[in-house]
Amino acid sequence: MSKILFDANVLLDFFLERNLQPETIEKIFMLIDNKKVEGYVTVTILQICAYYLTKAKGVAVAKEILEMVILKFQLLDGNKKNVLNALKSEQQDIEDAIHYFIALENEVNAIVTLDQGFIKLSSPYLPIYSPADLLSNIG
Repeated sequence: MSKILFDANVLLDFFLERNLQPETIEKIFMLIDNKKVEGYVTVTILQICAYYLTKAKGVAVAKEILEMVILKFQLLDGNKKNVLNALKSEQQDIEDAIHYFIALENEVNAIVTLDQGFIKLSSPYLPIYSPADLLSNIG
């Protein structure tokens, strides 16, 4: 079963209805529900989502959404080594680099994001896809 790390922007675009094609993300969520893939997030991703969801929808709704996410997804831990690797890398976006190294250490198979800059970090060791490209590659 493929292990997929979800970037905050994928979750936020879906829950804040910012995505023009929510059905693509819905299909990926169905793959998680049907145990075809395992979805992963980090605490940082949850914190980012909490901030924007609370701002847009209020505390009560944000808590409901985050509870659903944490029940559906597995939580990845990061450590000092991940952060140091990210800081020593040539990547300019430190947050993306930290998530990249957390995913590598936890043997995640792919990252899904809507951030074109993050997609540029894709490598043979850890592919980084848009939601549509992820569906094409696992479906």
